[in-house]
Amino acid sequence: MFSAAVVVVAQQPSTLEMWPGAQYDPALPTVKKVLGFAPGERVASPAELVHYFETLAAAAPGRMKVTEYARSWEKRKLIYAAISSEANIKRLDEIKATMKRLADARQTNAAEAKRLMANLPAVITLAYGVHGNEISGPDAAMMTAYHLLAARNDKLVANVLQNVVVLIDPTENPDGRNRFVHNYTVAEGIEPDGAVAAAERNEPWPGGRTNHYHFDMNRDWFAMTQPESRGRVKMLLDWHPLVYADLH
Repeated sequence: MFSAAVVVVAQQPSTLEMWPGAQYDPALPTVKKVLGFAPGERVASPAELVHYFETLAAAAPGRMKVTEYARSWEKRKLIYAAISSEANIKRLDEIKATMKRLADARQTNAAEAKRLMANLPAVITLAYGVHGNEISGPDAAMMTAYHLLAARNDKLVANVLQNVVVLIDPTENPDGRNRFVHNYTVAEGIEPDGAVAAAERNEPWPGGRTNHYHFDMNRDWFAMTQPESRGRVKMLLDWHPLVYADLH
């Protein structure tokens, strides 16, 4: 005797809203326009991530500046994007220098610090993808940068840009991510395969978690043996951000 089951599958929306109700400036290029796919449809390579950030900066040079802070062992760019209001971007060097002064009590007493902070935006850093095979973070980096630059009539975004310099590091481990992208691409089939044993879900050793020399970049903060870590720590000591979010 056989039993029958009826399965009802809810229809998924055709488009996924990153920020429900947001309106975006069509002059700012989307991920799909630049890379040919929407976030989450494909795994963006490190080169594609850098290309998208450089394209955004070119479209909004008054509100975004991209800086290369190091090169990986395989000579890939490590970058961060500074996003803020036009007034803050114009004085980025001044803001950076003032944050350094605030961080050093030997040269800045409490009264001087209070005076400096009165005209100083907060600085925060959002860093993504320290493990190259944890792939959603760098996608989120692209979406975050786009939202900050393209959102229109959004009081929250306007307030952030006026009062904060947001530093976005889209991929902390480009060599590991590139290895993951390669492994996934060569194993991918015509149709997605959800099976645990599917080739596209099983990375060959050493996988994409680590960098070129198989260092777990999340363990190299204090030792600083790798160029990615050394460059990143130097960047942080240049800026002294109030918040550092390591979004794997």
